[in-house]
Amino acid sequence: MSYSSFDLFDQDIRIIVFGKNGQVGRSLQILLKDFHASVVFLGREDCDLTNSLALRESLNRYQPQIIINASAYTAVDQAESQREIAYAINCDAVTLMAQYVANISKGIFLHFSTDYVYSGNKPDSYIESDITEPASVYGQSKLAGEFGIINAFKSSQNTKSLARYFILRTSWVYGDGDNFIRTMLRLATERDHLRVVSDQLGAPTSADWLASLAIQLVGSKVNSGIFHAVPDGFTSWHGLAMYVIELARELGEGVEVKSENIIPITSSEYPLLAPRPKNSHMNNSRLKSVLSDMAFTDQFPSWQEPVGLYVKNYVRDSLKS
Repeated sequence: MSYSSFDLFDQDIRIIVFGKNGQVGRSLQILLKDFHASVVFLGREDCDLTNSLALRESLNRYQPQIIINASAYTAVDQAESQREIAYAINCDAVTLMAQYVANISKGIFLHFSTDYVYSGNKPDSYIESDITEPASVYGQSKLAGEFGIINAFKSSQNTKSLARYFILRTSWVYGDGDNFIRTMLRLATERDHLRVVSDQLGAPTSADWLASLAIQLVGSKVNSGIFHAVPDGFTSWHGLAMYVIELARELGEGVEVKSENIIPITSSEYPLLAPRPKNSHMNNSRLKSVLSDMAFTDQFPSWQEPVGLYVKNYVRDSLKS
């Protein structure tokens, strides 16, 4: 992504990015390394988000005007038995961050949320105003975090701060880290048969694309709100596996499994502790509308284009080695 002289932010602006070691956090580190603003990246080793005192100390030390929260408790199945930790990170810490920014003059809080806030039972794509009915503790904790942000800005004591928030609901994120695509490519070199769930639908979303979108939004004059941050189109986990494995095969990289041996199965045939949304297809029209008035250079791709580039780079850098 290109920016004019990296001048989206004033050099005096202070930014904190939480979740530096996650997939989006790593993309943000690369993207922000040449910016003139003061940016601090924090991970678990730098600030324990289950400890509100530690979080307050970090906020008071760095005094950011902008917070980008790419951190989250994402162990979906473990969250069912670790509810307290999930809520501490996905709700309590998020609310505290939002309360801090809401009282900063022209402060901005950008937070990444998830498709898991929906039940997944809607027959067509979700829009931002649809009813949220998360079926898992993970989804419930993420939704509670969203409410925490909205309420923090509504109840801000500094009504003249002009602070804003952005909640980006996204799905099926892949980047520099463990993810479904890398797992499928690895298994495809080890096995001659794969069984992949075919009755869950969503949009694979690039961490690099999310990072560039986040930076563009926090440098914009867009009003606060919730936005679906996903590319165009959707597929199933089985469809995604077929796509990336066939591409890897075309690149000639030791793929053992043949297409006919990538077997579609139902969610009930691959039971997990926490339920997953069957339909995670989110309509991105609202985000497209606000971006149409901005100089956003990474226009909305279909999900296939960035996935294809990701697979080519991963095959080049990892499978060949």
